[in-house]
Amino acid sequence: MKDVTITRSFGRSSVTIRIMPDGSVRVAAPSLYPRFFIDRLLKEKADWIREKQQGVRLRMQKTKSLHEDGYLYLGKTYPLELGKNQKELIELRDKLYLGSSSKRYVKTYLTSWYKQQARKVIVERVHHYARISGSRFNAIKLTSAETRWGSCSSQRNLNFNWKLIMAPIEVIDYVVAHELAHLKEMNHSRDFWEAVRKMFPLYREYRTWLKRHGDTLRV
Repeated sequence: MKDVTITRSFGRSSVTIRIMPDGSVRVAAPSLYPRFFIDRLLKEKADWIREKQQGVRLRMQKTKSLHEDGYLYLGKTYPLELGKNQKELIELRDKLYLGSSSKRYVKTYLTSWYKQQARKVIVERVHHYARISGSRFNAIKLTSAETRWGSCSSQRNLNFNWKLIMAPIEVIDYVVAHELAHLKEMNHSRDFWEAVRKMFPLYREYRTWLKRHGDTLRV
């Protein structure tokens, strides 16, 4: 099987297979786990791997189609215009204006801009809902996690995926409320979801939105 990367570690006790955003396969295995067994597992999981890779290709096509119309910011699509003479490298008005005519660095410039906006917006929403819930946290960090929109550590650090800035503000509010609730309930019990509901009563609606449309939040 092509495009397979195997990483080994002494602390691992089992083998996991992940399909990455580019369709490649990443295997994590214990340090002394025989390559023969990894190859056999990949063969056994071949149908599952192909299914997941097909899903990746469909998401990439969907994202490419979306970007033909523009780029998402807080749930709205803005056409991209290059080469605009302006003060800032990127300015958001009726369109998303990029002060460069080079298509080569569009993704790099936009990713940097999105991260800046995400920090401003997400930090503000965290403080807002922390006041509502009376929650205390240690730090707020942005991540590029491929499988998580947010997380809460035992050190009371809150982590959020910067790509959330492309989603409607209500989706950000749901994820923020979700992670703040974990400061009190480190599980997904009935009490946990009640804590989320008290902060953000519409959480079910926007949790569903994120499940259905989360794969479109890409640059």
